[in-house]
Amino acid sequence: MSKLSEFIGSERERFAHEDNNKFATSFSQISRYSAFLDVILKRYEDASWQLFANTKAFQETVLPGEHPVSSDLMALHEESVRLTILLHLEIESFYIFAKILLDKIAHSLEFYFGQGRGTSLDSHDDLVKNFASYAGAKGLTLPPNYMMVAAALKRDISNYRDYEIEHEKSPRRMNATVFDEHGTMRLAATRLYPTEKDQQVESKPLHDLARDINEYIGQVIELIKLNRSKTNLKTE
Repeated sequence: MSKLSEFIGSERERFAHEDNNKFATSFSQISRYSAFLDVILKRYEDASWQLFANTKAFQETVLPGEHPVSSDLMALHEESVRLTILLHLEIESFYIFAKILLDKIAHSLEFYFGQGRGTSLDSHDDLVKNFASYAGAKGLTLPPNYMMVAAALKRDISNYRDYEIEHEKSPRRMNATVFDEHGTMRLAATRLYPTEKDQQVESKPLHDLARDINEYIGQVIELIKLNRSKTNLKTE
């Protein structure tokens, strides 16, 4: 059982029947999207290793000098196209569902501690903007580095999802794949006919993002444990 599941199972017992179930339902949404990310991460790993092996095989098949394209080389190229689509799908899916997970955390915290005046927690972006004021008004004690971790996730996940996936508008946008010697694959955004203002933007390794999300979930659990007496829910 994960740390989050254990926390939900123990914390819900503090509350009266209706709020017991409401708490479990609210925080289980975080578990649900965390499980989605685990599935995406596994599919990303599979696509990464297959594409890495395909690339090495392609490089080994290419002969020096001019030669007609062999059937083996063409088959490797076609497989590379298929695997690249799968890889890019999993990378973008991870960012999209990670942003939803962060929003669900914000919603659950607002449910647990109650709404604040002029300090909405309607999204993770709102949380980063408003949580210092929200916590002050509620008298909450924050774990060390809580706001720093939340802000880093906004930069690395929310902003990338917003500007590089969801609201990216350039008709010159091109998507490339970059990887290191270990086969860690990333998505690189480039521009057709680049100008001096254009910069290549790369996604972060998904395992690093998953680690940071898990750290944040741990801090959310700690935040609640530090402030249990200030919940807006009815206790037994």
